[in-house]
Amino acid sequence: MKRYSLALIIVLLVSYTFLTAQSEWQSVSAAGVEFSYRVTADGENLEGIISAATTGWVSVGFNPTVQMRDANIIIAYVLDNETFIRDDWGTSNISHASDVSLGGTSDLSLISGSEEGGLTSVHFVIPLDSNDQYDQPLTIGETYPIIVARGPNGANNFTSQHSAAGSAQITLQDPVSADDSSVLIKPENSLVAIAPNPFRNATNIKYSLQENTPVEISIYNLKGQLVYKTLSNQIMGEYELTWQAGKIPSGVYFMTFQTNGGIEGKRITILNR
Repeated sequence: MKRYSLALIIVLLVSYTFLTAQSEWQSVSAAGVEFSYRVTADGENLEGIISAATTGWVSVGFNPTVQMRDANIIIAYVLDNETFIRDDWGTSNISHASDVSLGGTSDLSLISGSEEGGLTSVHFVIPLDSNDQYDQPLTIGETYPIIVARGPNGANNFTSQHSAAGSAQITLQDPVSADDSSVLIKPENSLVAIAPNPFRNATNIKYSLQENTPVEISIYNLKGQLVYKTLSNQIMGEYELTWQAGKIPSGVYFMTFQTNGGIEGKRITILNR
């Protein structure tokens, strides 16, 4: 396998960080609920991750007028490794109903959901402006109030009373980069996906090999210091590796995927835990 110098890795890291500085994930928290968010690279959608220490439901509501009234509410729970998610509208100060039941449309895409060690986390995407009367349009550059809440343990439904609720503000930043990938050098083999990302304790690294090759996966902090490395000889095929972050601190890191075909880099984010 052709070796790439640490200097090159750091150049890729610095270049990547500069190009994507405005697309960084942002996070707010209240009442034991954390909401991480960013505008997608096309500038058309909001990507969000709602997490809380519960085995019940989690939710986030955007731009309410009073309490939950007029909020675009995303509520979800995980049961038997399946994620259930709903697009709701705040019908009064203390009630909500699905957009579909009100005559609107469900305008969200589920990326992933998990329930692990008493922590529920749901990753989704919604359009900034769905043109649905039961969704609040959101504009890049603006600041909006949000409400977050979590249900009690075992509340695997959309109707149970919350065990905690709070409020915060988010500001939507304009993305700069059109991709989460850094420079690619002869990418004959490819790093397919890292999911979930951001994550707390573990993430899955999927990749595809078009040839028999050594595979080296390394993770660096933003100072260019190596925090993880694995190297093995592998045959052509599809692979999935689960990486446990262990005691590595939360923050932004840079992962490199290196084979005989070249090197590819992606940013990963470890959330507070």
